[in-house]
Amino acid sequence: MKMEVENVEKLNPEETEENNDPSSKLVEDLAIEYSQYMKIDTEAEYGKFFTTVEEMLTKLEEFGQLVELVRSDTAICMNDAMPLIQNKCNEMHTVFDKIDNLEKFVLLVKDNVSVMETELVKAEDQMGSFSGLKKMLSSFVSPKKTQTKVTKQADYEVPNIFKTEDYLQTKHSKDIKEEPNKDNEQK
Repeated sequence: MKMEVENVEKLNPEETEENNDPSSKLVEDLAIEYSQYMKIDTEAEYGKFFTTVEEMLTKLEEFGQLVELVRSDTAICMNDAMPLIQNKCNEMHTVFDKIDNLEKFVLLVKDNVSVMETELVKAEDQMGSFSGLKKMLSSFVSPKKTQTKVTKQADYEVPNIFKTEDYLQTKHSKDIKEEPNKDNEQK
């Protein structure tokens, strides 16, 4: 391409003078302009291309290091953290079971309290309320009234309610259970 530019520039002045018509001038200008387009600085283009490739390789290497870091972190999580999490999860199952048992216990206590409340209401109806209690205390002085009250109380049956020791194990309840055994062993 450089040859063409030189050829166009080296036109004989005699030829250019003879061909002074506007179309030949236009062709000549066009040829010069196209020759300018074809002039490529390969060194500059090569430099740009080389720096771009170097930047891409650097970024690729950084990405590879990042992937390796993620792999090592994943391995640490899978080998160290996951067993710990799994153990804690298993421990939580026992806590969940205790919570379920506690909910059942609370429901049982609620039912027993409601039974006791109904029994209390029945007792208040039979004996009277607080004023009835005063009458009952005053009736201890007179034996006739006390006998009628005692006959009414004889019909009362104690409701079957829970025992805390059956559901909750405290240190105190363990000590109580162990003491009779010690006494039996000593005898």
